[in-house]
Amino acid sequence: MNDETGLRKNSLGLFSLIFFVVAAASPLTGVVGGLPVAIISGNGGGIPVFYLLSCAILLLFAVGFIAMSRYVSNAGAFYTYISAGLGENWGASASVVALTAYFAIQIAIIAMLGFFTQLFLTAHLQVAVPWWALSMLFALAAWILSIKRVEVGGKVLGVLMVAEVAIVLLTDVMLLIKKAGPYNFHSFDPALFTQGNLGIAFIFTIAAFIGFESTAIYAEECRDPHKTVPRATICALLLIAGFFCFTSWALVQAYGFDRIVAIASADPGNFVFTLTRQYVGQWAVETMSVLLITSLFAATLAFHNNISRYLFSISRDGLIWKELCKTHPTNGTPHNASHLHSVITLLLLAGLGSAGLDPMTHIFAIGSAVATLCILILQLGVSAAVIFFFRRQQACSSQFRVFWAPLASMFCMGVTIILVINNLQSLSGSDAEGVKLIPWLIAACALIGYGLSLKRGVRAGA
Repeated sequence: MNDETGLRKNSLGLFSLIFFVVAAASPLTGVVGGLPVAIISGNGGGIPVFYLLSCAILLLFAVGFIAMSRYVSNAGAFYTYISAGLGENWGASASVVALTAYFAIQIAIIAMLGFFTQLFLTAHLQVAVPWWALSMLFALAAWILSIKRVEVGGKVLGVLMVAEVAIVLLTDVMLLIKKAGPYNFHSFDPALFTQGNLGIAFIFTIAAFIGFESTAIYAEECRDPHKTVPRATICALLLIAGFFCFTSWALVQAYGFDRIVAIASADPGNFVFTLTRQYVGQWAVETMSVLLITSLFAATLAFHNNISRYLFSISRDGLIWKELCKTHPTNGTPHNASHLHSVITLLLLAGLGSAGLDPMTHIFAIGSAVATLCILILQLGVSAAVIFFFRRQQACSSQFRVFWAPLASMFCMGVTIILVINNLQSLSGSDAEGVKLIPWLIAACALIGYGLSLKRGVRAGA
């Protein structure tokens, strides 16, 4: 390891890497917040199938992604893949789009974290603290942990992730055990799961996997990355899909295929909590309320690490301030990048709080919409990059892995991007006209990245 610009090698094993990915997906948050909305606005009780379909599409994407991971091991992940396949200028565009995605989801999640912590403190301790002040405290905690050795963060995420998954699975199992009458499998009947708004259902389910690509971000810090990154990617996808499919199917058992939409619509915010109280007990609801906070903090820490490593990578490649690619002399973490983006996050939170924006209806809704669209665009770019990269390689590779699967992935991602753009207001939960400007904002970010690359080329040629 170079003391100045080298990340600490051999720090992460398979399980730590999976924890980082699944923690970023924030399973409990997805169940409590995202799943009821997917049921109401999407295809009702047929939603379990769409988690499987989304997983199938992302596995198709992962075929080329994994094939290329054997040749590229860099903390820049998507940015580096697109640079290697499509050229440095397009890679620079991808780097800014990736940072936009991760900053958007980071702010969205940490705002939600402050909001739910505020509710918890008010309900249990009768203490009124502004959500943005709590969010800033959590941002400081993530800042401190991110400078520690990366395996420390992996252990923290592992404990938090196991706890949140366990409480949801306990609810699922108790629901199935106490259910009166036989189980129904109407969710998997094509005549039934194809009802409703399939576009919205697909968007919400594929959004549940955001962060799975971060396996590649830690490639430089993994033990045996050529094996660990592919295995962690596949395991994370299957775990996330299995968890959400099983949980959503179990929830359908409680009320039946025909009634679940009406019941979820009556009180979407407490839909899962009500079921937990009924089938497990009030203690589980209280536990779930605490674990919802820890789940959001786990996601905050995971995306904090992602942003630090993206800044580190693009700094090392000369696109931005060189000081950001220096690493901690003892821990091997990108501490300068962490310092910069932590300060930016704190300033953003202070600004959003002083502006009086609602953490849920404004910040989380719009931030998650921006992040979802950005990640899908990057996945489209990576699929194209795989095809062009292997056209230049002399190594023999399966045409399915390096051409047909990435081509099919490009088609699927393209269709999904169109669906997201056409349903941005539904995805963001906002009717504001400004939501329609999100695609243009992302396009502007891509142009900024392209301009940075051209500027670097001019400096290099001077």
